[in-house]
Amino acid sequence: MRSLVGVFREPEYSPGRVDDDAAILERTRDALAACGMTLRLGGVEILADEAPAAVLAMCQSDRALAALDRAAAAIPVMNHPDAIRACHRRETVHRLTAAGAPLPATRIVPTAAGRPRDVLAPCWVKRGDVHAMAADDVVFAATADALEATLADFAARGIAHAALQAHVEGVVVKFYGVADGRFFRCYTHEGTVPAPMPALWNVARAGAAALGLDVFGGDLVVASDGRPFLIDVNDWPSFARCRDEAADAIAGYAIDRLIEAAPSLQGQHG
Repeated sequence: MRSLVGVFREPEYSPGRVDDDAAILERTRDALAACGMTLRLGGVEILADEAPAAVLAMCQSDRALAALDRAAAAIPVMNHPDAIRACHRRETVHRLTAAGAPLPATRIVPTAAGRPRDVLAPCWVKRGDVHAMAADDVVFAATADALEATLADFAARGIAHAALQAHVEGVVVKFYGVADGRFFRCYTHEGTVPAPMPALWNVARAGAAALGLDVFGGDLVVASDGRPFLIDVNDWPSFARCRDEAADAIAGYAIDRLIEAAPSLQGQHG
């Protein structure tokens, strides 16, 4: 049987986390090997040299996504390039809003002079293109002056749009999951998750489904009345807190996707 291919995230999209991001694919390779399957890892150029049965994709550059588009026409790609593009924040806000996901009020605004001023602080200001790559890509603006200063900083750094998201008071929950629910973990700074796991899963799953993600992570906030709100969804996190369990689940999910694509594999991995 042909091997699978895993495409690493480009260093420019993984500042300070290159090793962590690589580690989840490396550990998934080990989990697949234990099932008798081979996962070859590399940059996007590996797709030009291999004819894989499936692709596990953490990459995010336009060049890489174009290569994934070509691959996805014939084989399973996890995450699909369309889902990776959906994690660019402008598209994320559009899709989550259209799907009716419980997202705090969020607007995309230009960062340059002349932007609309009908959205006021306090709010969270997030870069409007890719996921946060540095601490100052997500800033809490408590006042209108702080909001203006943050937007000016974004503009100076070449970030053309920002997402302004209403602040929800509550406990922030970081989550990690796989689309079919075989793996879902939640963590808080306080150590206690303040809502039933099924309720958190339903919200996280709705967000991931709206974006088309197979492997995902993100953040929820559980308000004081117990309602969970989705504040971020990302493709292929590093799973640093739960890497071994996550890799085993991702490997199993990938095998099941292959069986769906080629039912004759059922006897080999049933």
